[in-house]
Amino acid sequence: MDNLVSSKPAYMFDMDNLFQNLEKICKSRSSCRRFKPDNIPQQAIEKIISIAKLSPYAGGRKNWDIVAVTSQEVKLAMAKAIEETTATTTQGMDQEEAALFNNYSNNFLFFTQAPVLLVPYFRISPVMEALLKQNVTSQLLQWERDNSVKSISCVAMLVLLAAESLGLGACYMTGPLIATNQIGKILELPPGREAGAIIPIGYPYK
Repeated sequence: MDNLVSSKPAYMFDMDNLFQNLEKICKSRSSCRRFKPDNIPQQAIEKIISIAKLSPYAGGRKNWDIVAVTSQEVKLAMAKAIEETTATTTQGMDQEEAALFNNYSNNFLFFTQAPVLLVPYFRISPVMEALLKQNVTSQLLQWERDNSVKSISCVAMLVLLAAESLGLGACYMTGPLIATNQIGKILELPPGREAGAIIPIGYPYK
C-alpha cells in the first residue's frame, strides 16, 4: 500500500493539499454577525477583491465591480435608508404584523458594526434587447437580470472564502437591498448599476 501511495505523481500530492486547504476553509466559514472594531489592513481588502475578480460571470463579461465602504457616516446613512424603507413598506399593515416585519428587518442593520463593507454591484447588459429588438419579452429581460444576480452570488462566495482564509469574518447580506435604490445613491454607484449584496467584513467577535 505504501508503494502505491508513494507512486503518485508529485502534482497529485499538490492537488490533494489544495483540496484539503479549500475544504478546511469551507468548513470553517460561517456567517459572522458580530465584529470587533479593529481596523482591517488595506492589503487584506485588496487581496479579497483580487480573489473576487477571478469569479465566473454570466456571458463571460465582467459587468460588475466592488466598492469598499469604511466610512461610518456612509454605513449609518445606508441603515437609515433601510429603516425608512421598512417603515414605508409596513404602512397600512395590521399593527401586529407590522411589528413582526419590523423585528425581522432589524437583521438588515448589523452591518454598521463591521469596519468594512464590500458591496459588489452589477450592470444589466441589454444583450437580449439589442439582439431581439422588438421581439424581446419581459420574461427574457427578467431572465437576463436574474443571470446578473446569480453571477454576483459567485462573486460574493469568493469574497467570503477569501475573508475566511485571512482570518476575517464576513456575512452575505441581501436583506439591506430592500432599499437598493437609496443605497445606490448613497454609494454613488454609476448610472445603470445596482448593488447585488452587502458583505460586512471584520475580525469576528466571539
